[in-house]
Amino acid sequence: MSGKKTPDYMMSASRLPALLGLSKYQTPNDELQFSINAAKGVPREDKQNEAMAWGDRLESMILRETAKRLELFELSTEFDSAFFHDTLPLACSLDGYAHGRGQKIRTDTDAGIIVVGQDEIMLDGFGALEAKLTAVAPEEIPALYRGPVQLQAQMDIMQAKWGALAVLYQGTTLRIFLFEPHQQTLYTIKTAVLEFQNKLEKYKATGEIDFYPPANPKDADRMYPAADENLVVNLPGRAEQLVDQIVTANADIKAAEGRRSEAETELKAMMGQAAKASIGRFEIRWPMRSYKATPEKVVPAKDAYSIRQSTLSIKEVA
Repeated sequence: MSGKKTPDYMMSASRLPALLGLSKYQTPNDELQFSINAAKGVPREDKQNEAMAWGDRLESMILRETAKRLELFELSTEFDSAFFHDTLPLACSLDGYAHGRGQKIRTDTDAGIIVVGQDEIMLDGFGALEAKLTAVAPEEIPALYRGPVQLQAQMDIMQAKWGALAVLYQGTTLRIFLFEPHQQTLYTIKTAVLEFQNKLEKYKATGEIDFYPPANPKDADRMYPAADENLVVNLPGRAEQLVDQIVTANADIKAAEGRRSEAETELKAMMGQAAKASIGRFEIRWPMRSYKATPEKVVPAKDAYSIRQSTLSIKEVA
């Protein structure tokens, strides 16, 4: 079991999907702030959940089965430290590595082996191994944030000719995705890592954060957490189109909610006291919901505080 051994003050292979805008959970600005906090000595928040903990526990088992199916030898899954790129400010925690005998592998769906991007691959010499555990249904091609980008970086760091991404789906289905280094992906990684490091160096030199463009409204909230009531800005012409887009979208949402409410009201009237109904391909449930008794609670006092409003207030003035 490798665990996280990479330093937080620089980019790592596991954080690359977020840096490249591929993550559902983190943005490039989240990653930038994470490394800035590390440089400032801010303790890292432990975000490991139960699924991640099980992934760590089953990691070696997944890789042993992978090595068996691929007929690999000299499997290693225990490492004392991170591995570092020889030219880029990039590190990785490796789940495992093994050696091939030069065997040629083709996609074998019965064995759960999928060669990605080509008809066959030669497992010649040293290869990087990455294990994942997920509750999603088995995939024909893994999502880019679920290992492929990370593995490309690991292969580059370890100078491996091939890599295997072993994903255990829903605890019952193991799929092994085999990759060779992909030069366009490696170029994208290099460009992103150098830009990221430049932003870190600028912060260290000036104390100013050179943010990436916000990925979503919540990202913008984190970038600009405080509002200056004395500051008024004149926006460029394109801003009026954006405001019109928001106003139109809000009107569409309101109209859709009205239609939904009307339909729900009529359906409830049709069902009356029935907890279940069926029509065509639909089953409708309107059951009781029970709540346990709870003791009276006194809400503790809170100090006054201010946070920036997360939604824009728009009013037409002319």
